[in-house]
Amino acid sequence: MNARTLPLSQHAAERAHERSIPEVARWLLLEFGTRCRAGNGAESYSFDKKAWREVERFFGTWPLKKMYQLKRTYMVVSDNGAAVTIAYRD
Repeated sequence: MNARTLPLSQHAAERAHERSIPEVARWLLLEFGTRCRAGNGAESYSFDKKAWREVERFFGTWPLKKMYQLKRTYMVVSDNGAAVTIAYRD
């Protein structure tokens, strides 16, 4: 599964648009994020310290504001492989 082929529910598409979450955030979450069970067969992807270190190792450092935004991103993917929602943690 990759971010380009990951189907988005209408809810997830609206949230990504409203929150200005770029497509690269979905890719980073799928490639580097820590995966946890979210109930009903869904999985949640987010960045813990170890996962974010891998992102920085891969890309180097980015402008601080963008790094902080991407670091706070999470996404829930249903058991059928569609993103249910995507958002920023508080």
